[in-house]
Amino acid sequence: MKPCPECGTVVDEGHAVCPSCGHDLRDRTRECDHCGETIAAEADACPACGHLATPVRCERHPEREAHGQCALCGTPVCDECDTGTRHYHRCREHADVTIIEGWAEVLSVTDDVQARLIEENLRADRIDARILSTKDHFAMPVDPGYLARVRVLVPTYAYPEAERVIAGHRDAAGEVSFGCPNCGEPYAEGERVCSECGEALV
Repeated sequence: MKPCPECGTVVDEGHAVCPSCGHDLRDRTRECDHCGETIAAEADACPACGHLATPVRCERHPEREAHGQCALCGTPVCDECDTGTRHYHRCREHADVTIIEGWAEVLSVTDDVQARLIEENLRADRIDARILSTKDHFAMPVDPGYLARVRVLVPTYAYPEAERVIAGHRDAAGEVSFGCPNCGEPYAEGERVCSECGEALV
């Protein structure tokens, strides 16, 4: 993982272009055999789908070859351990995580305002994020029932870091709330300074 020199978004080293701003990151590129993503020519694994250029050994079954690694955590998986569907390799731990066109659902919430606040905080931590709600039903090919809640999506390779950031904002009941790091006062989307204590929020 490294920051894009153009926009600062943290990008997996396998990416040929920054998924956030499109800045070229490598001189030589190739297309992933598995999902068609443009990636760096020398990448060992596709950062979008987890397909491996050279097979390695499965994490759980070292006697077996793994042709892919979990797109979300990088764990090498053999055919038996791979729970992925379509183009994305997934380990058993991440079998239920929804992936849509290289974007993984890191959280779902009930309203757009809360989702935007989470998106903004992830971006403040240099993690690219998108919102998928009923307003976006033409943006990605998903079942309309999937849009019953507002989804916060991050690139597959950024999933572990996004989970870590969100875990740091969970309360004892498991609810996610972003508040001032100094006084804990909740703040609204777009606020740059805490209205309670004056602490910088971004």
